[in-house]
Amino acid sequence: MTRAAVPAVPYPALDETIRGMEESAHYLHIGAVMEMEGAPPRIDAVVDHVQRRLPLLPPLVGCRDHLASHVRELAVPDCGSGNWARAYDALVNSPAPACAQRPWAVWLVPGEGGDGYLLCYRSHHALHDGVSQMRLMRLLFARTEPTAPPSAPERHKETPALGVRVSGRLRTAAASTRLLVRAPRLPLLPGVPDNRRVLTSAVVPVTRLRAAARSLECSVLDVHIAALSRVAEEADPTGWTAEGRRTRGIVLPVSLDAGGVTPYAGNRFALALVDLPWEQRDLGERARTLAGRTRWLRDPGARWAMGKAMGRLGVADVGALSGRVFARAGMQTTVLGFTADIGFAGHRARRFTNLNCLPAPFPYQPALTLWRDEAVCSITADTALPAAEKLADLWLRAIDVLAPPVPSPTT
Repeated sequence: MTRAAVPAVPYPALDETIRGMEESAHYLHIGAVMEMEGAPPRIDAVVDHVQRRLPLLPPLVGCRDHLASHVRELAVPDCGSGNWARAYDALVNSPAPACAQRPWAVWLVPGEGGDGYLLCYRSHHALHDGVSQMRLMRLLFARTEPTAPPSAPERHKETPALGVRVSGRLRTAAASTRLLVRAPRLPLLPGVPDNRRVLTSAVVPVTRLRAAARSLECSVLDVHIAALSRVAEEADPTGWTAEGRRTRGIVLPVSLDAGGVTPYAGNRFALALVDLPWEQRDLGERARTLAGRTRWLRDPGARWAMGKAMGRLGVADVGALSGRVFARAGMQTTVLGFTADIGFAGHRARRFTNLNCLPAPFPYQPALTLWRDEAVCSITADTALPAAEKLADLWLRAIDVLAPPVPSPTT
């Protein structure tokens, strides 16, 4: 897959800033994993499955002639149903050289002794943002076999009014300036990064997060960020919560959905920096404060302005922009809602988890996936972090404060 030409954007100065960033030697991939029960399929069956679905997936359909090079099997020792930790780590780390040659791939990880298997779709972030990747997963692994490409409903998006557009541009400029100004080139972590990651995750019922959001009059995203702020305070080996030269905020992607049901080819980066109210010690009050700081991201004028300002980025530009962003903020997070009935060969997935494969000099990135009745917080972290494996437990402890578990009735 050759790199497509990047169209000109309306803001040459911003475009020049992005293109002037240093070239990143590290990869930036995103992905999603389905945990499946039962005996693993043959790799040929997975290739045939993807082959049938390719007409539905415009970003991938051009790879039909060499599809076998994109659908691979990854053997990971000592893994099986209920114990996939090593497999998750391998999916994030081991295939890095192969992924550098393939903008996307589907990986089959069989469990030892036929004990379950994983199916992972992974691609370079320049192919998708989180929204379009989730839509692609919905088409690629829907349990109901599609018989024809879905018809996207005609949906005309009106340009926001002049006042809304001007307001959006001003707020976008204020939010992105701190991300794009010159930042220290030193890595956030001591020593030489080794491009290794550790994935940890925590699972809570979706109903707990939604109940907390209702009681605190905020969104699930605000509850998630408030919990992450407590994680950062308790596990902060890089000092980004206190060091004056960094922005000490959290970066949120702003969805610029292209519309319709078909996943689009090419990423459109739109990021905003949100200040964290560190001075507010009560986590509930912190979530309420955050609600006021994230509400403007839903403004259609802000989304329009971000899309116009950032433009479409290619593979190399995505890595360069990410390296700059990660040097200016301590965390980037997102919340992805996903309700599709997905699986393989007629069987429903037992669990669905997102993956983020980050440039090395970055503490960690959490993604919260709301799928069916579960909320899965998956955290990708560099192994240079001494507390990497504790991050999910710290998040869960903060959620217990914001959304106390309901005791089960006694019998």
